[in-house]
Formats: sequence, C-alpha cells, structure tokens
Amino acid sequence: MENKEKEFERYWQGHKTSILMKDDEYRAAVETYRMRSGSDWLLFGIPVMAGIVSMQFIPIEHELLRWVASILITIVVFVICVYVKSLSNPHRAISDIEADVKKKAYEEYLSTGRLPE
Repeated sequence: MENKEKEFERYWQGHKTSILMKDDEYRAAVETYRMRSGSDWLLFGIPVMAGIVSMQFIPIEHELLRWVASILITIVVFVICVYVKSLSNPHRAISDIEADVKKKAYEEYLSTGRLPE
C-alpha cells in the first residue's frame, strides 16, 4: 500500500498540472483570478498609489527609511487588495479544489490500478 502511495505521489508531482487542467471546477476557479475588468486593475493599482502617497506623508527624515516604510505600506495594501479580490471570488479556494482532484485521482488509481491520464 505504501508503495502505491509513493508511486502515485511521484506521478502526481510530474503530472499535476495536466490532471488539474482537466477538471472544470479548477479551470473556472483559476480563470476568476485573471484580471479582466477595471475594478481588477484598480485593486492592483491602489497599492502603488498608496506607496507613492505615503512617501509624502511619512514623518521620517531619513530617505532610505522613508522608502522602506513606503514599500512596507505598499505590500500591506497589496495583501489587503488580494484578500478583497479573493472574497469576491464565487468559487472555492484553489487549494481545496486541488486537494479534491488529487483525492479523486488517487481513489481512481486505487480502484483501477492504473494511473490517471
């Protein structure tokens, strides 16, 4: 049994992308992360604007520290924007879908004795 698990794990690592791309739910979830509308671009433009604006208002005299603080603000705002975009996604998380696809492929492998193609 352990041999089959190892064999499947090796197969999964080599063919993960092709197996996942055959799943409709996975493809639909990946497609929602593409930037299509103006609001998508705005969510990724806001961090840049926040970083530029914060440079003017950070009360630090040293230029290098001001740049570092601005970069940190940009990163934090970017993470918040990505979180907001993920909340608007109607699909399950990609990692959950990937785990389900892997589980189905493994069950198919155990029942048929053949690796999925």
